[in-house]
Amino acid sequence: MFLFCSTLHALAGGAFYAYLIHAIGQVVDQMKDASGSGSSPTQAEVAVGQLLHNDSKDDGGEAAYITKLTQDDVPLSTALTALLLAENLFFILSAYWVFLLSRELFKLAMRTLDRGETNEKATIVKYVWRGWVIVGMFLGAGLAIVIVHDGYNRAYKYLSFVELGGIIFSVLYATGALVVLRFSGRKHEHIHGVVMASPLYRRLKLLMIVCAIFTLPYCFLQVGLLCLPQEQVDNIPDYVVGVVTMLYYLFGAAQALVMGGSQQCCIRILSPIIPTHIKNSPEWANLRANRRHDSYATYEATAPPDRPVFVNTDIEGSSALWAQAPESVIDTAQDLHDDLLRSLLPKFNGYEITTAGDAFQLAFHRIPDAVNYCLEVQLQLLQVKWPSELEGLVPSVKTEVAIGLKPQLLFRGIRVRMGIHDANAAEEGNLIMQTHRVTGKALYIGASEYIGREIGDVGFGGQIIISRRVASWLQTNDNSSRIMTPFRLDYYGMHPVNQLEIDVELYEITPKILKMRRKIFRKRIQIKEGKIRDESVRGTDTEEPTPEDESSGMEYSSQRTPTARFREKMPTVIWQTIGDR
Repeated sequence: MFLFCSTLHALAGGAFYAYLIHAIGQVVDQMKDASGSGSSPTQAEVAVGQLLHNDSKDDGGEAAYITKLTQDDVPLSTALTALLLAENLFFILSAYWVFLLSRELFKLAMRTLDRGETNEKATIVKYVWRGWVIVGMFLGAGLAIVIVHDGYNRAYKYLSFVELGGIIFSVLYATGALVVLRFSGRKHEHIHGVVMASPLYRRLKLLMIVCAIFTLPYCFLQVGLLCLPQEQVDNIPDYVVGVVTMLYYLFGAAQALVMGGSQQCCIRILSPIIPTHIKNSPEWANLRANRRHDSYATYEATAPPDRPVFVNTDIEGSSALWAQAPESVIDTAQDLHDDLLRSLLPKFNGYEITTAGDAFQLAFHRIPDAVNYCLEVQLQLLQVKWPSELEGLVPSVKTEVAIGLKPQLLFRGIRVRMGIHDANAAEEGNLIMQTHRVTGKALYIGASEYIGREIGDVGFGGQIIISRRVASWLQTNDNSSRIMTPFRLDYYGMHPVNQLEIDVELYEITPKILKMRRKIFRKRIQIKEGKIRDESVRGTDTEEPTPEDESSGMEYSSQRTPTARFREKMPTVIWQTIGDR
């Protein structure tokens, strides 16, 4: 609506000036004829003659048509009055929509949440009705001026102050919103685990810059022309008025460019005329590839799977963490976590079912996609630039390193527990898929979905727990070779699902580079159960993997070497946290 009103204002202004020039041309011809016949000129001819009078100054003053005419007692014609009224109407509507656009961008950037589809439609209807109220009030005032003052000239000046004041207020509001966002920490957002300028902040900034360059000079100039006495209007240089006016009428084009334009857009527009040797160059291919990967729009939505492999995630100790962390740290950490989990979904063809607080419920089409996703998330969590204030607030965000011949970072920042379970109608019954009426997302109802949620709650932060069928699928060389990250598979134990009155056999899968996490998990289980757990059962360390093992990515829990039993007794690993150093 904002660009639409700006376009109509420019069209009405262009029509007004075109008609005015045409009318003046006719009057000039009549004046020439009248001077030849000796008849006296009319009042309108005298006014136009003064307007076109050459005062021997370099400025001329021809660009101040509107100001000169409206300060005279000579009324405009009906057509010029209608065009000027329309131009001013769309001018004030442009100010109204600029203010609303700035306000909505500001509110969205501050809250980072939308209203929902229903409330959004209601808000749009409310804004449109308010726009119609402004139209009615303006037309009523304008028509009253035309009727009472016998024309739309002298009283027009006072109404113009309202219009120009509205535009200036809208630009100042956008500037103030930028200042508030900047000092409230909303200038940057965490997108896909990377800190970058907030898209909403950037859009509001571009809106303010364009308004300041293309609109404010025109508004201040018009206020000055309206305030100056008629005899001093010619003191304003003509080229200043001309340049400022041209800039103003380029405002809509500039706003459309900064709001809808992009490098990818320019590439598509110029593609037909770009030489072939440039299109075939490696630099061009890299540019296209980078733009595809960096754009949100290129993430194609994955269809919900018919036979889903469920992945349920949750942040360990989140309640205690959020209770102690400052609000800014909570927002930053939550955004980093959410962005990371969502950014990896397209890579593995994942589907986001729903979120509840900091917990995610996801679905994948195949087991290898789900396993690859979980392993990748655990590795990427170590690389995220978590806020420094997060360190050590609670035990679940304490950095831990395995100190040995080669120190290995094991935990850093937020720890996320994950569970993987595949749906199987033969063993667990049919799975019903429904569509949420508000979000439009697919929902799954059935025993498999419930078991998947139970498995997601079993492990500790940083642990990936999988069900028996997923583990059986991984225990073949052909299948394990489809897992991109070398991993360790261990038996975890039986877990009761009381609601379904069944016991589920669980396994643990760990990235091989992080396999020392297992010792921490075993120790925590001992503390939790209050007894010593035999670590030699169904899961031990091995010698360095052979090239064949590395290529397969699989390390079987039953593998042992002749020196394994001696190595287990050697104190080669010392656990130490960053805070204890």
